[in-house]
Amino acid sequence: MSSWIEAKSTAQHMNDVGKYDDAIKILQDFLLAARGDDQLCATAELGTVLTDQGCLKAALNTLEHTLESDATLYPSDHPFCLQLRMQACRLRPIVKASFNGVLQEASDIYQIFSALDGIGDLDTCRTLTCSIAQISINITYTALLFMINDLHDRISIHQLKASIAWQIPAFWGLMQEGRVREALAVAQNYVRLLNTSTAQQNGLEDMRFSSAIEMVESIIESPNAVPVWKAAAVGELLHLRNKVNEPGWERVNCLEAEAIRLFQSEGHTHAVVDIRLRQACNRVGQSILNLTTEILQEIQGCFQVYEKNNAPGPYSRAVTLMLSSIPPGQGFDLRVSLLDIYSQLSDITGAELEHVVLKVRHLSNWLSHSTRSSQVIESARSIDELIDVRDCRWVKGMIANITSNAYNLLDDGDNALEWAKSAVDRWGEVFRLERAGATLMVLLAMLNKCRGLRPPGVREAIDFAEREISHHLGEGLFLAAFEKMAVLAGSIFLPKGDERGGTCLDSMEECLQNLPGKATPDEVNYCRAQLHQLRGQILMGTELDHEVTDSRNEHFEQAVAFYMKARNPVSAACARQIQANALYTTFQARVPPSWSVLRRCIELSDIAKDVFEALDNTLMLAESARLCGFFQFKAWSHGFVSGDTALESLRKADQASAERRAEVSILASFEAVSRKQKFVMTSGIEDTHARALAICQLEGRMADLWDWIQCAKARSVGDQLTNQFPIQATLNDDIMRDPEMKALCEEEEAVTQQMNAADPVVRLKLRSDLHLIHVKMAGYPLLRQALDLRKSTPVSISEIRDLGQKMKCNAGGMEVVFVDWVDLGGTIWTVALKSDTPPQVVSCGITVGEVKAWKQQWLDVQDGGRLAAFFVDDEYDEDEPDYCLRSIDKLVASLHDLTSKGELLVFCPTNVLHSIPLHALWVEDNTPVIERNPVIYSASLTTFWQCYRRSELTGTIATDLGLNMAGVYEPRGDRKFSSEQHAEQLNVYTALDQLAERYGGKSISGQAVTAECFKQMMETSIMFHFHGHCRLDQPTLGDQSLELADELLPIRRVFEMKLQSPHITLVACDSALQVISAGDEPLGVVTALLCAGASSVLGTIWPTLSSTGRDFSGEFYSDVVDQYRQSLKRGSSPTIVNLAEALRRAVLALRTRRKTRQPYHWAAFVLHGSSSITLPHAFIPERRVNT
Repeated sequence: MSSWIEAKSTAQHMNDVGKYDDAIKILQDFLLAARGDDQLCATAELGTVLTDQGCLKAALNTLEHTLESDATLYPSDHPFCLQLRMQACRLRPIVKASFNGVLQEASDIYQIFSALDGIGDLDTCRTLTCSIAQISINITYTALLFMINDLHDRISIHQLKASIAWQIPAFWGLMQEGRVREALAVAQNYVRLLNTSTAQQNGLEDMRFSSAIEMVESIIESPNAVPVWKAAAVGELLHLRNKVNEPGWERVNCLEAEAIRLFQSEGHTHAVVDIRLRQACNRVGQSILNLTTEILQEIQGCFQVYEKNNAPGPYSRAVTLMLSSIPPGQGFDLRVSLLDIYSQLSDITGAELEHVVLKVRHLSNWLSHSTRSSQVIESARSIDELIDVRDCRWVKGMIANITSNAYNLLDDGDNALEWAKSAVDRWGEVFRLERAGATLMVLLAMLNKCRGLRPPGVREAIDFAEREISHHLGEGLFLAAFEKMAVLAGSIFLPKGDERGGTCLDSMEECLQNLPGKATPDEVNYCRAQLHQLRGQILMGTELDHEVTDSRNEHFEQAVAFYMKARNPVSAACARQIQANALYTTFQARVPPSWSVLRRCIELSDIAKDVFEALDNTLMLAESARLCGFFQFKAWSHGFVSGDTALESLRKADQASAERRAEVSILASFEAVSRKQKFVMTSGIEDTHARALAICQLEGRMADLWDWIQCAKARSVGDQLTNQFPIQATLNDDIMRDPEMKALCEEEEAVTQQMNAADPVVRLKLRSDLHLIHVKMAGYPLLRQALDLRKSTPVSISEIRDLGQKMKCNAGGMEVVFVDWVDLGGTIWTVALKSDTPPQVVSCGITVGEVKAWKQQWLDVQDGGRLAAFFVDDEYDEDEPDYCLRSIDKLVASLHDLTSKGELLVFCPTNVLHSIPLHALWVEDNTPVIERNPVIYSASLTTFWQCYRRSELTGTIATDLGLNMAGVYEPRGDRKFSSEQHAEQLNVYTALDQLAERYGGKSISGQAVTAECFKQMMETSIMFHFHGHCRLDQPTLGDQSLELADELLPIRRVFEMKLQSPHITLVACDSALQVISAGDEPLGVVTALLCAGASSVLGTIWPTLSSTGRDFSGEFYSDVVDQYRQSLKRGSSPTIVNLAEALRRAVLALRTRRKTRQPYHWAAFVLHGSSSITLPHAFIPERRVNT
């Protein structure tokens, strides 16, 4: 190009019609030889084109490079340098996601420019070039102030007004001079500012939609405006369609078709697509049902146009528009796909801040409609790690507020309160409206912490709420005041029957009158709905008559109507659920019971359940399904419905509960365990299981009874044996034969491995990818089976029978009997499953209360920390009738008839029975169960099935390590060694060395057993043995630990280990003790190891003498190796070792010795998980096999 004017004109036209690459090439070619002001002007224009294209990072780099490389060539107050600096200042927070220092720098630039000679009002500028620079700086500075005010720090209303006061006069002045291009830039900026949150705040009444329309119409009518400018003006205005509700839209609508015609005539690459896509989004926003295949194809076609023309900026805006158009709580898979596209585009555009803001808003929407709290928490934390409060105050506050809400939904008041207070601090007085919302989270967290409305916590919450309400009313924040009044009324006053409830509702009514004009229509309708709902709830506590009932129902109907008008289906469904509960009080009052009333309860709860299911709202779905099950159970108990109907409803309740529990396991592993336990205590799922068991027992449904028992136990942490547990062999073979299913499995494995190694930010996207893969997998019946196993969907009775037959074949014909115990009406019953016979159920004749009392008397630590009575009871031998165990032999007495001698018994204890040595009880005179039968334990048969499958895999693992042993028997600061203990220390380490030498293993002991060494040995062993101490004196289970040389290894760290399906023996105090909490879920070192990937774990159920542990170990491994040798001699393939039989013989050997004859010595050793293990042929070196 011969001159800057020619290059500029051509580049601007290319930019006007969306041919960004052509415009960029023209400017870059010109810049190769440009110098002086032309170089600066060309750089500014290049930055503008790159920004319009969407390549914001490239634009920033271009501007900063010129400013740095030519800093010495121009004075610091050169107008064009100041223009470049302001452009860079505007881009920097978007690209770097940080406002730190930006406002001060921009203000300095603006002040320097304003002080230049001849710079004043636009109409007094002396040269055209200066006015262009001034227009650019003013536009950029104003846009930056509005963005800062929206996202980081409040700008004074005076400064905001001053920053926009020039626009309308400047526009008309430029139009009068015929300078339409500059006037268009001013108009576009004005429209974009109208699209911000700042434009809606009080004091900016001068920002009017009508002014924007007048500007656009003036450009269209101007004889100096080229067609593409006219179309661009209309196109910009169309961005406001979903933001403002003005009668002037009728004037704009008629211009839309004309804009399309003009863009087409000028050959714009994507502007027509922009309008078409906006039209499609408007239809989707009206109803998700409008998202037809044709619409999706049209949208996909639009996206392809953006790709073809290398327009990542318009493409990103299109994706954002599409995301905002999807109705709340719907189209989750589409949202994930769009976010994935936006994430990829952000790598090109470099718009990091916009990406972060979009993710935060998506998380807020997702949480409010799906309540997938743990996924939201993980995602929010990952974003929080990237942003500092100095970078973006709004984002930091929003993350804290979202996280607090998520923790509240998990009933974690402590974390919820901590994050809510953080949100209050982060927003401070800068974002008053947002801070008011954060104080609502503080209130909810305070109430969460004082469950049951117990003082003084509830009084503190009331005082806090009343102070905040008074503060809000004084500031005119009526919506924030209303929200807190609703919490006081709905969560405290009405449940307690406090007379302040009525007064609070009246205050809410007054507050509601002030909301129009100060809140959005949706917010006003939502508040109206809340008020109707609470007025319906207050009538639940009054004496019922037809008038009260009708009034109450009318309030609930109005609540639902207003919630739907506010586009909030979740709250509408919640209102239906509350209405069902209210109607149930009518059912309870009716004599005789009314089926029509109860049927209506079921209908209402079904409506709510269907809504929650459609919205994938796991929290509310679990509760509504539980309520449906309860109503159907009541209908069954009154003879209104069949047992089949009631059981089906209860089964759906259990499935919904399982989904909710699976959701909380997304958090860190041990945190997931704790949350699952808490969920069981608060969700009522135990009541669901009890109702199902009652139906099965009374109707004689033995097979169903068995399934429900296993269902209850499968929903335990013991079943969460990592996502990599093996799929059933036959199922896996069928899957691998299908190319599509095989490809999905391989894709899932690849994404899972990436997630394990990814940082939190990348993991956020990968989790979305994994979700989409699982959606696809669920469409294949065989893959759905695999997914069900990962959710701890219980194995069926037929699967357990098949497993029993396989175990029988592998154990030389030994029959397998699965033995369970269940609490039915407070009495313990034995349930046994054997071969193809139906489950047999026999009462033990002993109550749960009696067993708990026995445990408290004999096994629990006595007052003053004295040893439990069981361990000091040498007054009687076990064959005497007064020996303590004889009083609970009833628990196994029925096994005499239900099982035969020599059969393998798989024990699945329930609740308190996890603490009882069931194998040491007498099944017949002078015969403990362990003498008559080999015994193994499992938290549930689903756990057992998975562990057995793992044990089969070990034979295929190539490793040179084989049997590895570690021992830590060291004094501590709180435990001094006597001379006898020092001698025992030597004996322990010597015994380990001898065992390792004898069987070709590896042994380390003492100070060599560091945490890292311990982890490495466990993760690479086929069989691993540890002899040491276990510390169970910590109040939090996750802090209980194994003692190693350099530190205590907490259980929470064990959960993180990745084991290769080994057998593990722990000769440690209390290592197999299973702490039981609500939901029949055992927790302890054993569970942690099984979760980490062990196929079986042998441990001690109570403290043992170290010498006893040594004696047991010698007997146990001697038997294991004898079995291994015999298998090799027989030429058996694979080489299977029966661990249960090895344990039985080792225990009986101890029982025959005088010093270890008492049960508290030999009965301590129990085996959990698989009864056998498949060992590789190289497990023991050949030179030692025959020794």
